Amino acid sequence: MKIKGFLVIFLLVMIVVFFLFVAKRGGKSQLKEQVDAFSEVREKTTRTNLSSLERAIDFFIAQNGRTPNNLREVQTFSRSVYLESDAWGNPIKYVRVSDSGFRLISAGKDKTFDTEDDIVIEN
Repeated sequence: MKIKGFLVIFLLVMIVVFFLFVAKRGGKSQLKEQVDAFSEVREKTTRTNLSSLERAIDFFIAQNGRTPNNLREVQTFSRSVYLESDAWGNPIKYVRVSDSGFRLISAGKDKTFDTEDDIVIEN
């Protein structure tokens, strides 16, 4: 009987210690922090990829005097492989604005174009 009482008290003490630990940490859980950090890395990776693609298109314009018709034309011209998708796996949208202007668009984490989280590089 004494052992059962001891186990109950021990269990209650462990629950109190657990809740004190959780309360002391406060704010975001570790998992939420990791998810947020991973999302931030995806955004930075996408911005880096878009910048690399922008430089390749600028080189294409300098050599040909016009913007490419599509991203495949850039890859064919430079014989390099450029990512055609963002860090979320969505295709990068290329919009030819003029003979010297273009726009690169990533749909962002919501995977939908024309929303506020789109990542856009305009040249």
